[in-house]
Amino acid sequence: MLKVEANSKIENKIVAKVVNAGKEYKAGDTMITALKASTVELKAGELLLIIGPSGSGKTTLLSLFGCVIYPSFGEVWIDDVKVNDLTESKLAELRLLKIGFIFQRFNLIAPLTALENVMMPLLLQGIGENDARAKATTALVKVGMGDRLKNLSNDLSGGQQQRVAIARALVTNPEMMLCDEPTASLDLASAGIVMRELKALAKQGKAVAVVTHDTRLRPFADRIVYVLDGSISDKSVEEELSLT
Repeated sequence: MLKVEANSKIENKIVAKVVNAGKEYKAGDTMITALKASTVELKAGELLLIIGPSGSGKTTLLSLFGCVIYPSFGEVWIDDVKVNDLTESKLAELRLLKIGFIFQRFNLIAPLTALENVMMPLLLQGIGENDARAKATTALVKVGMGDRLKNLSNDLSGGQQQRVAIARALVTNPEMMLCDEPTASLDLASAGIVMRELKALAKQGKAVAVVTHDTRLRPFADRIVYVLDGSISDKSVEEELSLT
């Protein structure tokens, strides 16, 4: 598990925000609203849980935070940079430098070892191979995978692959970590390990957002938003019904 440094200063600054932002897609003559106008902030030192069923719009919200898509309306900000105004190449640069992604399917490159997978984003940043190797080794040690550096991804369990994916996401020291269903393919014990590691990253000052449909992850959250039919709420469906 990640070690939390006692002297790490946790800032409550807003790392990213969507402001009255949403996303629409055109399918033939029909306009489909994937996410209605929403305002959500992502803060340093916080694990934000984004809960909703499949197709609710939660991954669309994560994609806006991750600069993977442009909003159809509204604004997306990363620090003091307005994403709407950036070119595709600038978006790619922003993602590489400021955002770590963790996916449900891990997205490890099968022919590469755990160490080589974690080195990849550093090499893309232009860091020399020796420095990249040292940084990647340190990142893998932090997630308890220091004894699996030379293992191919197919030789690792699901939980181990996810921990390598976490190391790859944090090796560039991004301000925020965006996780799309990171525990969906894991058993309960492995899911708990991954969530505790993500919580530790938040305590170290990272802004961590986790998209999930699993309400059992709620105890790990500092804050929760619920997404249903493209709408954002700070109350679950059960809570909304209890107020009516």
